[in-house]
Amino acid sequence: MQGNVSWRDYSGLGQGDASAEEVSDLRKALAAGQDINSPGASAGEGFPLRTESLENTLKTVTYRMDDVRLWSALTKLPAFNTVEEFNRLKEYGSGVAAFIDEGDLPESDDSTFERAYTVIKYMGTTRSVTHVMSLIKPSHGNVIAQETVNGTAWLLRQLERALFFGDSSLIPIQFDGIIKLITDNAPNPNLNVLDLRGKPLTEDFLNDGALIVKTEPNYGKATDLYCADGAFSDLAKQFYPAERFNIPTSGFNNGMVGMNIQGFFSQFGPIKFNPDTFIQFGAAAPSVAAGPSGKRPDTPTENAAPSAGAVGGGETSLFTAADAGDYYYKVAAINRYGRSAAVAMTGALTVAAGQKVSMTVADGSIAGTAFELYRTAVDVATGTERYTVTQARSAATTVLTDLNQDLPGTSKATLLQQNLQFFAFKQLCPFLKIPLSTVSTAVRWMQLLYGSPVVYSPGRAVIFKNVGRAPGSVGLNNAELNSLAH
Repeated sequence: MQGNVSWRDYSGLGQGDASAEEVSDLRKALAAGQDINSPGASAGEGFPLRTESLENTLKTVTYRMDDVRLWSALTKLPAFNTVEEFNRLKEYGSGVAAFIDEGDLPESDDSTFERAYTVIKYMGTTRSVTHVMSLIKPSHGNVIAQETVNGTAWLLRQLERALFFGDSSLIPIQFDGIIKLITDNAPNPNLNVLDLRGKPLTEDFLNDGALIVKTEPNYGKATDLYCADGAFSDLAKQFYPAERFNIPTSGFNNGMVGMNIQGFFSQFGPIKFNPDTFIQFGAAAPSVAAGPSGKRPDTPTENAAPSAGAVGGGETSLFTAADAGDYYYKVAAINRYGRSAAVAMTGALTVAAGQKVSMTVADGSIAGTAFELYRTAVDVATGTERYTVTQARSAATTVLTDLNQDLPGTSKATLLQQNLQFFAFKQLCPFLKIPLSTVSTAVRWMQLLYGSPVVYSPGRAVIFKNVGRAPGSVGLNNAELNSLAH
């Protein structure tokens, strides 16, 4: 039948029917190959004829803009000076003598006002694109526009982390984040900072936190929880056994079951859950430095090995009988530019209940402004040190102490009243792009943001510290650090 193809059409073309000369010619056929880089010029190599097949959509493998949760929710207010002041009405009256006898003159009382302030801090990044790069036909749109978006995303990551963890006592040019502002300024920090001691977040803990925000002297209403993704995962799992489904007569929609938990009703009102990618569980000790060479701090050196001893005046050790055992430590230096690689301190160190650990480190060639302390869990091998706390540099040699108040591999969470009665962000300059002078064949610009968070009512938030993972949870799990050594 005309148009059909059969094996007869290939008669005489198979290797078995071909002569040696025909087989040799066949082996000289041009091959496309699968090389990524050019293998060079050679007979039969088809790489030079292959056109690049590149998708025109840029694949983003890092965080997305919607991961920036707190900044997106913050109310932004204009600032008009480098120091922004505000007034607080702290008390309607300080006395308690409200009842009087007939004919008495009531006792005199006065309101209490307070003037407070926040200092504006500055953030920025410099970006550049060569003039040649701006002229070529790019695969993913305008190169300068894309790099501007990338610079904004980078700044947002730094901003989101600083909104929680910024601390001017450790890096002076930073603004103080919410955790620092609440810890330092709440009416009763012992109540507004709740230590979970490695336990996961639970509905019970959130109710306790909402109660603290609600009661005297805070008079607030908790509305939002910000926590690490892992902490949110453990919290959501607690609701699964209590799931109830109203099964429609038509059955589940597309067979989907489950519950997308976005918040819960505490005894004092609804609380929205905001898992934040930039709140993380304590990281492993860094083996390499991060930041521009020549500006980041150099690795500190051990001046005095860790030693265990009695606590001093005003100190409280949280090393209990269950914590008695051996520990390993590492220390890294930080400054505004980056972080050094960590130095391993001499160990193992045996610590008894009620003791504290002290060690001394000396600056490298480039000094940091603070030191990050990394530690293992009790009786766990070296190599599993996780971040515990950052302590300020005091001199060319700095004494670091560990009272077991901060546990390795844990995270923090913040329960707060999310409105202008609690906090805002004062902007002297919102996100801004400023071109730089052309001194080479490259286009350069700065991307800037000037501002600081301000907390008006620091009692209307609760910090959960030493938040752990639930036993058996997958991923970063401080509750199972011991298994790493056995």
